[in-house]
Amino acid sequence: MAMATWTRLVGIGALVLMCIRCAQPGASERGAQTAPSERPTLVVLIVLDQFGEWVFEKYLPLLPEDSAIRRAHRTGATHIVEFPFAATATAPGHTTLVTGVTPAIHGVVANEVYDPVLGTRKLVDDRKHAVLGGSDRYAAPIAIRSPTVADMLHVSTAGAAKAVALSIKARSAVFSAGREANVAAFYDREAQGLTTSTFYAPDGVLPEWLDTFNQDHPVEALLTVWRPGNPDWLARHFGADGKPGAGHLMGWDNRFPYDPKKSSVPLEAFAFMPQSTEYLLEAALAAIDRLRMGEDEVPDFLAISVSGTDLVGHIWGPESWEYADNLLRTDRALTKLADQLERRGRVAVVLTADHGVAPMPQRSVAEGRSSGRLVQADVVLAAEAAADVALGDGDWIAGYVQPLITYTEQGKDRRRELTAALIETMPQLEGVHRAFDALDGAALRARPDDPIANLVGASLPENPPGDLYLVSDPYWFDALKDLAPDEGTSHGTPWEYDRRVPVLMWGAGIERAQSDETLDARSVAVTLAALLGVPPPPKATVAPLPGVHGHSWQ
Repeated sequence: MAMATWTRLVGIGALVLMCIRCAQPGASERGAQTAPSERPTLVVLIVLDQFGEWVFEKYLPLLPEDSAIRRAHRTGATHIVEFPFAATATAPGHTTLVTGVTPAIHGVVANEVYDPVLGTRKLVDDRKHAVLGGSDRYAAPIAIRSPTVADMLHVSTAGAAKAVALSIKARSAVFSAGREANVAAFYDREAQGLTTSTFYAPDGVLPEWLDTFNQDHPVEALLTVWRPGNPDWLARHFGADGKPGAGHLMGWDNRFPYDPKKSSVPLEAFAFMPQSTEYLLEAALAAIDRLRMGEDEVPDFLAISVSGTDLVGHIWGPESWEYADNLLRTDRALTKLADQLERRGRVAVVLTADHGVAPMPQRSVAEGRSSGRLVQADVVLAAEAAADVALGDGDWIAGYVQPLITYTEQGKDRRRELTAALIETMPQLEGVHRAFDALDGAALRARPDDPIANLVGASLPENPPGDLYLVSDPYWFDALKDLAPDEGTSHGTPWEYDRRVPVLMWGAGIERAQSDETLDARSVAVTLAALLGVPPPPKATVAPLPGVHGHSWQ
């Protein structure tokens, strides 16, 4: 999307807001519906990466009664929402949470795409905006074709509001922020701390508060041994340590204890440890304090994406000692953050997730379900062999990066024949459910009688970065490239365990509410906008989630 078109979209939303407020007599007296004391001056979005509905329900009764998550479930607004698309990965999920639209509109279809030069390229990597303190790494929100909540806040307040996004992962911070946030900060092992890119710091200098935080919180001092907090409790609830399928990462064994200094890349290992989440949430408090967020009547927005739940879940599985111990420590850090936020007064918190996860395949197989991992090289070989049978010997397949197969120039020249052949033959590969023409997004979205096709269509923007969209069978997923083919678990499918996540809300402007039915995850962005008092992003047409006082941004 051209910059001018994107700017017009944001401007239209701000103009609508101004017109409605000017056209309605007595709009300034609408405090009877939403009193100023109830309108938050700071709205905080917390995303627990890879925290699906079934994982939430498993762990909720195991968390301490006074934890932030348990308190929110008991006294705040609680909902289950589902993402209305198939591409259930970190980048698409975060982008939908802050734009209120599907990948078909916001354009972020995957974490990574096939690049003819680089092979696999992160979608956040625009090859232009360099990561400060890193080498040959780039990060920018250029792939987003829709304004985010932070963008709408910036325009609606003429730049007076502050918007910050923080995460261990670059894509989580950048796609949560959008183009107009003050900064999207993320962890980088070469920078040895939190950093950003020249998109947000064009002068190549870290914001002062972030530089100070890094100096005061050296990561090297946090590289301590990770031991389970309560082995007896873990054994009682989760059985023995070292579950089947648990990964061997960076030279570590697959059971406690984990010493980052004994891993092959200590500063990379830090991201997989609970210390990284505690560090991230300390950075969030530093941002609030140093930027004085929420201290005036202009609302501010803070997005925090907790990556540890995803990184640990991938390697050891969501029912492992590692996941449970990490979640308990994450919950304690969140409770500390929530307590400090509550003392600040008019703060609203929305806690949710960007996607779910499949159980470890070894568990699924033991319970009688077909389950497994698709190996990237095997998918390419199967597609190339099928193409040779249908079209004759040739070089047809350039690469596969979940969920898209990309054709070579020779393949594109015979695209219709090649696509028809692969749609018919790829489901013969064990673990592949269906294949779809990636250029058929609009037609697939027009097939409500075929739920899987419809979800795939909602994942495909115009001019997608690939040619054929693959859907894996239930409880199958793409193998993780850093692990052995029989290790780890993942997500990225249209099945309910990947699409359904919890939403917990509490604080200023939020009432007690609980939904009996599953709602739409796009409502999160509209809810954030309503709490901030700004128009929702363009094309975000769903309603706010129940529990938002007044249900209105006007």
